[in-house]
Amino acid sequence: MNGHEHGPDCGCDGTSRRGFMTGCGATLAFAIAGGGIGTAVAQEEGPQPIGPLLDDMPDNWGRWGDDDELGAINYLGGSQIAAGMEAVTSYDPESATRITLQDPITGYGIDSLVSGAENPTTDTGDPMFPGRFPARRTNWADASDETGSLATAPEEGGMAFADDAFAAPLYIQGATHADALGHGWYDGQLYNGFDASTTHTAREFEEEVSGINNINALPGDTELGNVGTTYGLGRADISQAADAGVVGRGVLLDVGRHMGTEGPDGNWLPLDPAGTNEDASITLQDLQDTAEAQGVEIRERDIVLIRTGAIERTKDPDAEWHALGEPGLTYSDDLVQWAHDMQIPYMGADNLALEQITHQVTEDDLGDGRADLAGTYVLPLHGAFLRDLGLTINEVMNLSELGAQCAEDGIYEFLFSAAPLHAEMATGGPINPVVVKATEGGTDNGGMNGGGTETTTEPDDGETTTEADDGEETTDMDTGTGGGTTQASGDGFGIATAAAGLAGLAGAAGRALRDGPAE
Repeated sequence: MNGHEHGPDCGCDGTSRRGFMTGCGATLAFAIAGGGIGTAVAQEEGPQPIGPLLDDMPDNWGRWGDDDELGAINYLGGSQIAAGMEAVTSYDPESATRITLQDPITGYGIDSLVSGAENPTTDTGDPMFPGRFPARRTNWADASDETGSLATAPEEGGMAFADDAFAAPLYIQGATHADALGHGWYDGQLYNGFDASTTHTAREFEEEVSGINNINALPGDTELGNVGTTYGLGRADISQAADAGVVGRGVLLDVGRHMGTEGPDGNWLPLDPAGTNEDASITLQDLQDTAEAQGVEIRERDIVLIRTGAIERTKDPDAEWHALGEPGLTYSDDLVQWAHDMQIPYMGADNLALEQITHQVTEDDLGDGRADLAGTYVLPLHGAFLRDLGLTINEVMNLSELGAQCAEDGIYEFLFSAAPLHAEMATGGPINPVVVKATEGGTDNGGMNGGGTETTTEPDDGETTTEADDGEETTDMDTGTGGGTTQASGDGFGIATAAAGLAGLAGAAGRALRDGPAE
């Protein structure tokens, strides 16, 4: 997986940066925040290269064909869609509610983005890395004399309209967003072995339009100019996930509520700018303990959401905040192997990066014979998840309402549905996930909390049930993906299976609405 020959077109310099996670907006964040990566690490020797750490870990390259750019979302077939619906209809259908998870894409900025303070308090607004300012939009048509309105009928009394446009850079990964699989890479290769040089693919337009040049300049230095050429991801861009959509059974793991000690209600994990506070790190054991405490089962191919309390911190004007010090997942060999074995297609959290920026990987986090790899790493799970497993990451989710609702009724499973904005060649996409969940504990047809039949999460031999001994995927009636499917087509998503499942669920829902909840 990591055997890479450096050449003139490889896209990596092959020297001091080789092996480090590249392409993530964190690098820009570190620079604007007032220092390099070293400001966030405790060890003087600096971060270790990611390549050797992940060299022997699993990957999904070639699993869905050599040209696949969708990754683990391929796992979400008809059975997974039906399982998400069953997570709602297994309870009293009349109790179902919908909750959106998007934070505003426009709004006020966190103080550190505008004040220059070293470790400021926060203000209500978009949580994002320094440098990704809230997008600013303005009207160019309305009822004022200044701009005038858009009128579709010239005669008096015809319809008039307001309209608007963005008047400043819209950072596609500025607020709640999904990462494209090509967003980050190491050792010169993206997911599925695509070359890093493909991240600088040109797109030519016949007609130039007025736009923003010099996008990498410091704030205030941007210049207007004509844009006739843009650059983006030639492989593994966000349009793959946008076309496919993400629908399945979701589970919330409210680690903040289970382990938190900070915040007004004591359900936030602490900040950890130096990467040394174990209370800010979330391990695989923490995820499993949280699930057990909540009484929810994590099943194969579930969509996993993790609440840390980070989003509430950015909304509290009295709370301290640090872009590089948010709590989150931390690396271990077991965590990566678990995500692979469980065929997790999609994972999201309420913080900036899903994982902590800086990890102190200890010998206990590593398997036998790997103790020499202990050290400081920056964003290694982005490498393991995006680049190696093709596992899509959703960052900056607003899990406040969902967490409160789950804590109130004890129901932590739901139908998750989302699709990022389709922006061709983009490194990510703004996204507004919609959760549909039951809000009562009573069940009418054997739900998860009502003693119904459960799906086995891990076979006794530790292998997934869909992977043959030789590592090739066997025929899977759940997904219908086959070995070479690379797009979320009707075949790839098992529409026939989904239709049969939906018909059965619709019948169950109809009976429940007719007869009321079971006694």
